[in-house]
Amino acid sequence: EYIGFFDQAEWHCMLQLGFDARRIRDDRIGLADARHVAEYLQELVPGDLVLVESEVLRVGTKSITLFHRLFNASTGALSATLEAVVVQYDLDKREAIPLLADIRRNALKRIAGEGAGEK
Repeated sequence: EYIGFFDQAEWHCMLQLGFDARRIRDDRIGLADARHVAEYLQELVPGDLVLVESEVLRVGTKSITLFHRLFNASTGALSATLEAVVVQYDLDKREAIPLLADIRRNALKRIAGEGAGEK
């Protein structure tokens, strides 16, 4: 379930950067996780509610590196972290492409500061 929580957080984060379903449907641009580094710190049990905080760590030409922290909402304990490299790609050609200008610009604004840690 941890990866599912992180996956949902990633979509919310990308939406805040300007990447929505229209980009996939109309522009035929997708996102793929190219790399995950997870650390599991404290077990969650079924029924635990969670809170995920996300931030942009790095912005490349074709990718964005996000860092997520998964907390137990009841106790506040940090349960897991995930660093994810998200690559933008052309759905038809099936190859990585440069980040859309608005996505890149919005991501750069959020590196280690402005907007970091948004939920």
